[in-house]
Amino acid sequence: MKNLYSVNYRAVFAFAFLTFSLFLSINVKAQDNVINSQQQNVSSQENDKGLWDSYKNNVAETWMAPQQQDLFLPVLTRHNRHTHSQKQIDGYNEHPWGGGYGISRYDEKGNWHGIYAMAFKDFFNKWEPVAGYAYEKIWQPLDDKEFRLGAGYITAVSARDNYDYVPFPLVLPLVSVGYSRLTFQATYIPGTNSKGNVLFGWLRLQI
Repeated sequence: MKNLYSVNYRAVFAFAFLTFSLFLSINVKAQDNVINSQQQNVSSQENDKGLWDSYKNNVAETWMAPQQQDLFLPVLTRHNRHTHSQKQIDGYNEHPWGGGYGISRYDEKGNWHGIYAMAFKDFFNKWEPVAGYAYEKIWQPLDDKEFRLGAGYITAVSARDNYDYVPFPLVLPLVSVGYSRLTFQATYIPGTNSKGNVLFGWLRLQI
């Protein structure tokens, strides 16, 4: 029982640490952006922003001027049957119970930006926290503009029980299909034989 409490405390601490670090870094970036915008003169170089500057600006703008709030519900964990043995799969948890909260916005091009924090049961049935930023380019292929498809990426920090909840970074692909306020999003965690190669999906509800 003491070991169980110890694991839970470590998971809670890691989740709180990741979320606090994310929000603190966003606030610092937002303040830097305001100061820089006040100090910089208008020049031709302002129209030639690098990818890193664009990324930082998008994160800061999403944090400072969100358009909606989101609830997250993990619903899918599926290990690649070609890289994991049946014995391994039988021992995995593929029901990622958990939840999360985030804020998001759509930019002038209709693309989606989000900042989120989520916790769920990993495939060892241990709590895994994750917090980060996500971007999706949005397509509306039908006449019904409530229906949309998305593709982009997530950048995040996570922590796992089998790594003693030491935080580590993530950069992963992201795809989605949505209608109105409900969106299904998914990512794929690459890996090698018996490690990684996991499809992970969740529902995002705009509130």
